[in-house]
Amino acid sequence: MAAQPPGDAKRIAKRTPIIAVCVFLATLGAAIGHHVYYRHLADTEVQSESQQAWSIRVGTLFAFLVRLGLVSLLWIVADQQIWKTLRRKAMTLGSINSMFGIMGDPTRLFSWDLVSRAKLLTLFAVMAWLMPLLAIFTPATLSVQPLVKPVAEPRAVRTVNFTNDDQWATFEGAGRIYGPGIEISRLFTEVSSSHRVTPQPAPFPNATYDLEFWGPSYKCEDPDAVFARQNEPTWDLGNYNHSSLREAFFAELPFAAANRSDTRASMQLYQAAAPFYLDNMIFIFGGGGGELTRGGAGSTGTRLICQMHNTSYSITMEFVNGSQTIIPRNIEYLEPQAWDSSAGAQTLLQGTEDVLPSFYTTHLLFTYLLVNNITMGASGTLSFPGNGGAKSIPLLQSALIYCPEIANATSDLDYLGIKDPSKCRNGTLARAIEDLSRNFTLSTMMYQHWGDNATVMVPITVSSPLNYYAYDMSTLMIAYGVGFGVVIVCLAWGGLVLLQNGISSSTSFSTVMLTTRNPDLDELAVGHWLGAKPLPGDINGVRLRFGMLKQGGHPGFGVEGGVVSLKESERGEDGDMAQRF
Repeated sequence: MAAQPPGDAKRIAKRTPIIAVCVFLATLGAAIGHHVYYRHLADTEVQSESQQAWSIRVGTLFAFLVRLGLVSLLWIVADQQIWKTLRRKAMTLGSINSMFGIMGDPTRLFSWDLVSRAKLLTLFAVMAWLMPLLAIFTPATLSVQPLVKPVAEPRAVRTVNFTNDDQWATFEGAGRIYGPGIEISRLFTEVSSSHRVTPQPAPFPNATYDLEFWGPSYKCEDPDAVFARQNEPTWDLGNYNHSSLREAFFAELPFAAANRSDTRASMQLYQAAAPFYLDNMIFIFGGGGGELTRGGAGSTGTRLICQMHNTSYSITMEFVNGSQTIIPRNIEYLEPQAWDSSAGAQTLLQGTEDVLPSFYTTHLLFTYLLVNNITMGASGTLSFPGNGGAKSIPLLQSALIYCPEIANATSDLDYLGIKDPSKCRNGTLARAIEDLSRNFTLSTMMYQHWGDNATVMVPITVSSPLNYYAYDMSTLMIAYGVGFGVVIVCLAWGGLVLLQNGISSSTSFSTVMLTTRNPDLDELAVGHWLGAKPLPGDINGVRLRFGMLKQGGHPGFGVEGGVVSLKESERGEDGDMAQRF
C-alpha cells in the first residue's frame, strides 16, 4: 500500500460536546423558565385581553425554545450515529441520501433499507419529528377559567336608625302622637302580608357583609311566667283599677279563664287586648292549641303576653345573584320597654329620652294588627263583636290566622281552609309574632325617609365571577419530563458513539467532500455532475461504505468490496495508520 502524507490526528474535538452541554443547559433553563412564568400567573386575575394574549405568546415562545433545543440535541446525536452506522454497514447510495436528510425531511423515513439497516438512527429521527408535540401540549397548560373569589371592599350599606323618627307618626294637638305615618304603615302591611323581610337592592349581585344594630322586637311568654316575675301594678289604680297583672289579664280576656267545654267559651276563637296603661303589653287568647297551650281536651286554649323589648341584632346579609338572604348570627333581648302608651304618645312633647317615638309607633302597628275579637256564630259564620269586620282585615290577611292557636280553635273552621300549619311561621302563634316583629325591624332598612341617615360603612365580601389563570403543572412536567428523559438517554448514547468513532463528525458539505475522495466514486459520478433529483437508478442502488480504501490507503467512502473497516485496518501491520486519519 503506497505511503500517504500524514492525515488528521484521530481525536475528539471539544466543540461538539461543549455545544451539546450548553444547548442542554439552555433548553433546561427555558423549560424551568416556562414553569416559573406559568406558576407566577397561576391563580392571578386576568387584567386585560392584551395581557392574556401576551401570556399565550410568551408561553408559546418558551415551548418553541425547548422544542428547538431538544431537537438540536437529537440532531447532534443523529450525526454521530450516521457515521457509526456507515462504518459498520454498506448502504445503498439512496439510503445514505436518506440518512443525511432524515432529520430535515420526514419522507426519508419510508426508505426500507434505511429503516432495516439503521434502526437507532430511524428511532432518533422519529423522536425528533415527534418532539414538536411538546409545543402543542405545554402552552395549553395555562388556561383561563371564570372563578368566583371573595374580595373584601368597604362600602356604605343600609342599616336602621330608630333614633330618627322622621315621618314615623301622625300627630294631634301640639305634637301628641296619634298614629303611625303613611310610609311606615305601608311597610308594616307589606311585611305582615308577605311573611318575609322586605328585600333591598343588592350592593353587588353576589355579596356578603355583617351588620350589628339594635331595634324593637316582641317577646311572647306564658302569662304565668310573667306573673311570677312581675305581678304588681305598674299603673295608676285610679285610672286602671285592677290590683295585679293577673287580674288585669283575665279581666281583659274573660274567656281565657273559661273551660273550652263551655258552649259560649268554645265559640270564642281569638281575642287580644292592649290596655293603654300597661307597659307595651299585648294580651292574647287563642281557642286552639299551641306551644303554650295549657291542658288537653277541654283545655283553656292558649294564653300569651307579648311585650316589646329593645333587642340586639347581629346578622349576616347575603346576596346570591341579587337575591337577599338574612342569616341571624345572634339576636338577643336586652330590656323590656317599661313605659305605657301615655308616655309613648307624649314622648315628643315631654322629651323623654328612654321612650323613642319609633318604638311607640311600632307598638301601635302591632296593636292594630293583633287586637281583635273573633267568634263563631250559631250559624257557623265568623263574627267580630266590638271591633267590626273592617278592623279584623289586617289579621285575616296575615299568616297569623294559620297558626294552630286560631285555626284549631274549633273543627267548624275546617270549611275556611285555614288549617295549613306550614303557613304559620315557626309553627306557633307566639313564635310567629316574634318572627314578624324581627322581620319588620329588619325591613325598616328599606324605610325611605331614613335615606343616608341610616347607612354604615362595612367591609363587603364581593363574590363576582372573574377570569383567573389556571396552571396545569402536572401536564407540563410530564411533557417536559418525557422530552428531557428521551434526550438524556440519547445524549448518553451519543457520547458513547462519539468515543467509539474517535472523532466528532457532521453531515456538512466539507465532511462529505473530504470523505468522498475516491476514483471509484469519480467514475460513478460521470454524467451526473449536477446532482439533479431524482437519483438515477443505475447508481441509486450502489452500496457504499465508509472505511479504509483498498486503493488509496486512506479513509473514505468506497463501493462495497473496495473498503475494509477502520478497525480491521487498525489491526493491520501498519500500526501507525491509526494516527494518520
